[in-house]
Amino acid sequence: MRLRIGLRACGMTAALLGTTLGVAAPSQACNMAPQAEAYVVSAQALGGLVKVDPTPDSKFPPGGTKTVAGLNLGPIATDATLTATTAGDAKAGTASASATADHLTLNIPLVGSLVVTAINAKCDAPAAPGAATGTSTIATATFTPVAPPAPLPPLPPVTVTIPTGVNQTVAVPSLGSIVFNKQSTDNDGTLTVEAADITLAGGQEVVLGFAQCGGAAPSTSSSQHHMH
Repeated sequence: MRLRIGLRACGMTAALLGTTLGVAAPSQACNMAPQAEAYVVSAQALGGLVKVDPTPDSKFPPGGTKTVAGLNLGPIATDATLTATTAGDAKAGTASASATADHLTLNIPLVGSLVVTAINAKCDAPAAPGAATGTSTIATATFTPVAPPAPLPPLPPVTVTIPTGVNQTVAVPSLGSIVFNKQSTDNDGTLTVEAADITLAGGQEVVLGFAQCGGAAPSTSSSQHHMH
């Protein structure tokens, strides 16, 4: 029977740190191997109209760049190129992901349209037990409500103020809420970054700019112990 000692590096490091500090530190799990995923857009079924699977979707392994030149899926449309890229080094235990698009329009029937520009999300994961880091940005977001019945005048567009910082929620009347630069870390150290996580008034969710990555112990630092 063989045990790869390196795969337990995170738990061992946490335990040693806890001992040094004189407190009981919980052991953090490690990924068995580095991994990453990136996509530009995904959506739950929007009022039964359409469900958009992660598009374009790149995963490591094997990694690489996936592109979609324009998109027209029900309420989601753009003539821009959507690009998702993942990469990694299994031996070094590292991984990275990025998702970008110049602009995208989300049209919600009877509600209005949301136009966002310069979508960008990325993350980089060093070898475990190092912590993954990530950032995301959206340059502008403008919501235009559906015009009311005549003779009422059209409602003016609403420029959404995009806050700085991580996990910032902005309420957009009639549309719902948007979490900008949404970030979360799993127990195994995998970091998820979303440029915008949109929850519509009806409860549906749309994600724009998704990058996820997690490192692992370098294979070169792993030793094998034989048990009989």
